[in-house]
Amino acid sequence: MTNGSQTFGIAIPDNWTEYDLSGDTLAERRAELLRQTPDKPTRDVVNQAFRNARRIMDGARRRGAVYAAGTTTMYEDGLLMAGLLVFSITPPPGEDFSAHGLAKQFSATGDRRGQGTTRTFTTETLPGPGQVGRLVGIEESEVAAGVSYKLVVMHTVVPVPDSRRVLIITCFSPNIPLADQLYDLFDAITSTFAFGEEAPVGAAR
Repeated sequence: MTNGSQTFGIAIPDNWTEYDLSGDTLAERRAELLRQTPDKPTRDVVNQAFRNARRIMDGARRRGAVYAAGTTTMYEDGLLMAGLLVFSITPPPGEDFSAHGLAKQFSATGDRRGQGTTRTFTTETLPGPGQVGRLVGIEESEVAAGVSYKLVVMHTVVPVPDSRRVLIITCFSPNIPLADQLYDLFDAITSTFAFGEEAPVGAAR
């Protein structure tokens, strides 16, 4: 994947799909799941999940997303949905350019965060880019007036070499009960991120 003059790659699991930011891939996946789902309550869950995902994708495109991927899989105990977005951001002059400052301002949906938002900032070291900032926790956003929903999130702030720009890798999922397993998965995916021509196996190119 090329962002300006800087090439980067990130590996996604085999059962994940690269999404075009127009949302067309999401629409195809939604139709596929609905064909496999005969009962109305489950169809309602699928439709609501994809409405929320489409809303996140639309907002991500407006906010500078350059890459999107995810998975939507129906299991016996329900729907698993998880996604990854990569944003390219250049903070305006005078704004807090630190990883901590950028991460605190960031959200998966781009909307005002609700009272249910609880996130923790840490500094991590990735094999490729080295030291990065990371914000992990739960975000609550309004999907409609008076209607909120929560996401498990992991935002990783990666400085672009020799640039004022940063990339923010945002992983998210509405499957709150699986938070611990999702954090492990998100960390494993993000750890494959690398700059340069040699993108990791399975990465976006």
